[in-house]
Amino acid sequence: MELKESKRLLELRRYEDELYIEGYEKIAGVDESGRGSLAGPLVAAAVILNKNKLMIEEIDDSKKLTACKREIIFKKIVKSCICWSVVKISPEKIDSFSVTRANEIAFKEAVNRLKIKPDIVLADFINTNPGDEYLRLIKGDSISVSIAAASIIAKVIRDRLMLKLARKYPKYGFEHNKGYGTKKHLISLQKYGPTEVHRLSYRGVLN
Repeated sequence: MELKESKRLLELRRYEDELYIEGYEKIAGVDESGRGSLAGPLVAAAVILNKNKLMIEEIDDSKKLTACKREIIFKKIVKSCICWSVVKISPEKIDSFSVTRANEIAFKEAVNRLKIKPDIVLADFINTNPGDEYLRLIKGDSISVSIAAASIIAKVIRDRLMLKLARKYPKYGFEHNKGYGTKKHLISLQKYGPTEVHRLSYRGVLN
């Protein structure tokens, strides 16, 4: 591993190292993918990394990585971590709850599904006060290795789901836009109308 990458990874694990010093052992990161998408589920992931295997080369905020790179790092994460989980919130529930509420439900359920109960949870999106076991880090997927790992798991799982939906609904280009509101996607919505996997409460889906 190059010195520059080693220094970057040491900085990325800074919050985890500080928490280990304070006595926390099982640190979970949680993040989501698909919050702003017009179609498909919201996917949240939680992960507890092995404290002796935090130096996962090239790990970063999922948005900064290519699809190919995310798949490679995803395999490294699930192979070396203590445990991980994912939760999918359907478009119907997002329309019913609001995406903010759906996001919070997904985070808490993902953490609850972990095989091991964490001592503390690092998250970059918590709208309400979830309890002392949560620590909110603004832009956490860029500054915490645990949240970055969760962001990659959530993104990879969701992208795989959107590829399946692309085969079922070929007119909307989900294989390219992953459900987000690209120009071509919006044109398809105007031409064909929404599918059962679209979020009807989102602007641009029905008008």
